[in-house]
Amino acid sequence: MSSSSSQSQSGEQRVAKFETFINDVLKDSLKQISAALDVINDQISELEDVRNTVDTMSQLAGELPAGKPLKTRVNVGCDFFMQANADVRTFLVCVGLGCYVEYTRDETLAHVRVRTKLLKERADDLRDQGARVRAQITLALHCIQAEQGLL
Repeated sequence: MSSSSSQSQSGEQRVAKFETFINDVLKDSLKQISAALDVINDQISELEDVRNTVDTMSQLAGELPAGKPLKTRVNVGCDFFMQANADVRTFLVCVGLGCYVEYTRDETLAHVRVRTKLLKERADDLRDQGARVRAQITLALHCIQAEQGLL
């Protein structure tokens, strides 16, 4: 009788270890992966906004007569707008760590294309990691079910 109760206690301990592993390790890992994926998706979205802005400004500048500057309104904060004459021959692009580089239109679009490609590859890697963690959670849940004799 005591061996039966020690086996059930041992089984309960294994189930508790699996549950602790799922909740403390795997779910935390999944949250971190999800947060990193959100950051990368935000960066990709910002790069797409840069590409759209460059295309729009270049198109508008092309419709103007030669030598006439592109006039625009700029929000300088708190919905306070100022009129500005924009030079669309070059664009200042943030390349990271607060550093800005002055690029031509083609260089800007090339930079956006390369950064977007790299970020999409990183996002794919994170999605794969997330799938592996979800598979580990499923496997651990199946182990718990097998331990409890539910399978």
